[in-house]
Amino acid sequence: MPYLPESKRLKPDIHAIEDFLYEMSEEPPQGEKITLTGIEVEMNKVVRTGKQPVRLELHFDHPGNSTYINNLKKKVWKELKQYYYIKYQDKIVNSYKALPFGYTTDGTYGYVVLVVHQVKEAAKGAVPAPIQEEGTTIILNAALDENVIFTTDDKKQNVFANGKPIKQHKIYKKLEKLFSIKYKHRIDKWLWTYYQQNKVFLKEYGQHQWDTFVYGDRDFVTFFQEHMKEMKRESGQDAGDYTTWNPSDIWAVKGMDSVRKSLTQQLKKGSLIEMNNILINLMVSNELMGISLKMVKDKKDANVKLHNVESSPILKGLKSFAKIEEYTMKDINFRYDNIWQGTASYVPTQVTIGPGNKYEVNIRKAGNNIGFNTQIKGAPAQAGQTPTWMIEEWLNAIKLPDGKSFSRSHTDYPQDIDSLKQEGLKYQEMYNLITKGKKAPSYEDFEFYMEGVYKKEKQVAVVKLMLLTFWYSVILKFSSENTNVKPYKKSAEFWTDLLYTGMKIKPGREFAPHAKIS
Repeated sequence: MPYLPESKRLKPDIHAIEDFLYEMSEEPPQGEKITLTGIEVEMNKVVRTGKQPVRLELHFDHPGNSTYINNLKKKVWKELKQYYYIKYQDKIVNSYKALPFGYTTDGTYGYVVLVVHQVKEAAKGAVPAPIQEEGTTIILNAALDENVIFTTDDKKQNVFANGKPIKQHKIYKKLEKLFSIKYKHRIDKWLWTYYQQNKVFLKEYGQHQWDTFVYGDRDFVTFFQEHMKEMKRESGQDAGDYTTWNPSDIWAVKGMDSVRKSLTQQLKKGSLIEMNNILINLMVSNELMGISLKMVKDKKDANVKLHNVESSPILKGLKSFAKIEEYTMKDINFRYDNIWQGTASYVPTQVTIGPGNKYEVNIRKAGNNIGFNTQIKGAPAQAGQTPTWMIEEWLNAIKLPDGKSFSRSHTDYPQDIDSLKQEGLKYQEMYNLITKGKKAPSYEDFEFYMEGVYKKEKQVAVVKLMLLTFWYSVILKFSSENTNVKPYKKSAEFWTDLLYTGMKIKPGREFAPHAKIS
């Protein structure tokens, strides 16, 4: 989310903060579950409290290390305080700090509360991303600092450290300590990924003298997170949060102190473009490199690809340089029939791009609103999310039948069937456009269908109208080969923008240069 100056920060209430956290989720929300700093969090909104303040509870299992809890808290608190006007100091609730918000005078006063569940047995959920990522640094440090040689057998089933099974090496003890009792049963699932990450990193960059990898409060992810508000985009907008600029999970550095000094000087200029140029120069000189990590499928080989380095002839000349793929509308397909049919509560709609539908943008319910999640076909993890506030800006010039534009807020849509009927002419015009040439019911039948959806689950009905409005806007202007919506000339440029912005690899979008290992 973009940062707001103090004079423009919004008045918070529990519903607005809930929506904000849904948008912060690093993975597509699943019902009330979101992902923050790599930890799966379930939100619980408590509004019937008698005389007590309302509460937005963030439930999650203890990740095994209190550092991860502190990182989650710092991230949530910082983002909320830079978007909403928060006037009260933290309170202690259930032994953890809680963030008060709202006002006692109008009934909006409440807390964001951490509810940490102590689990003494194996966890069923996914391994939190911080554990996955720190595991990578443990393996890389073993290879770089201790000269541990990792190998595998001919069948690619077992990983060895210095010629013996990795479980017999002290490095496995470090992984067990990191994964803790909750997740150590998952270590074996990650050994192939760690082996491949180490193998390709050493092949590409092992000849350089890197500092020991650090993870947590002293790493460059934290450094940039703490300084994002000092940088602005070319448009003059705030740079936003770290994850909307940079997908790097860990950083390779040579000469930590001198690099930090150089970056601190650059931050005084406040330009995201200039910061990206500095990072490219540091990549060329092999002093600093951000690395995005993705899980590698069992028995598959990983590779390194460089992204957002087009301004460097040296980096563009490397085999690892990832050239942006260009497409035409013949390569792009839409599916959005779940707007008027289907029972799935998350209301999936989709754009596929490329031969064999290589890429996907899944547009569907995310909390109370909708989210835009990118996926590479066959990949074990999501490619990234396109921020909805960006999409709202892109579509601002496209007018709906009532003269308004697409809104990312569910509160701007009919909240019951009577309100929908009052705006029937507007929604009928939009519905008729997106269903033209499709086997879809009449608008009258759609309205009758929506009455049942409102009765069963109001928020699903609202989301369907949000999706209808989004698809109307893009079908109106970005479904034929050419378009007159600036800055685009070809409609396919919008769709690749939607895809590559989610993947953080679009030239001209001011994303950070980085290496991706997947």
